[in-house]
Amino acid sequence: MPGLGSRQVGEALDALASPAKPAAAGVAAALACAAAAALVELTAGLAAGRVAGESGAARAKSTTRLRELATGARDLRRRLLAAADEDAHAYDEVTGAPDGAARAQALVRASEPPLAIAECAADVAEAAAQIARAGAWGFTADAVVAGELAVAAARSGAELVAANLAGAADDPRTDRARAAADRAERASRSARNGSGG
Repeated sequence: MPGLGSRQVGEALDALASPAKPAAAGVAAALACAAAAALVELTAGLAAGRVAGESGAARAKSTTRLRELATGARDLRRRLLAAADEDAHAYDEVTGAPDGAARAQALVRASEPPLAIAECAADVAEAAAQIARAGAWGFTADAVVAGELAVAAARSGAELVAANLAGAADDPRTDRARAAADRAERASRSARNGSGG
């Protein structure tokens, strides 16, 4: 796709595949969800344009809400890219820990980026569902796909939080991440069931 920057995408995937950079799963989940957020941003803007051309008393309110979703998705995309960097840095601390105690502490800290990814992903999925329910257009399927990508990212984030906090069963972040994954799944199901009107 022209302008997509396939070289940069290829370099990012090469870095993920490199054994020299082992912090792959959280980064991959963040990048996948950032792509989902970009789809939400796109489809929200397109939907706002379609709704703005319709008649009816609710038109202005719906158009405003869709534009808000586009703006929110842009912010989520930026937060997810930042979370990818934070995840890589946090895992560097895990692999560089000098002893078991330091590693355990680093793993606790390393649970923060995937938690952020899971919670952002739930927000992305909910925004995608709103767009999918707004109308039946050619790009509605793109919003549904964005929700599916967000679900995968949320589940991945929850899995990583649970793995990092395996030694701290009472840490509330595990439940928060699972709740985010559940929220994303509910939103995606709503998008699939409600797309088309």
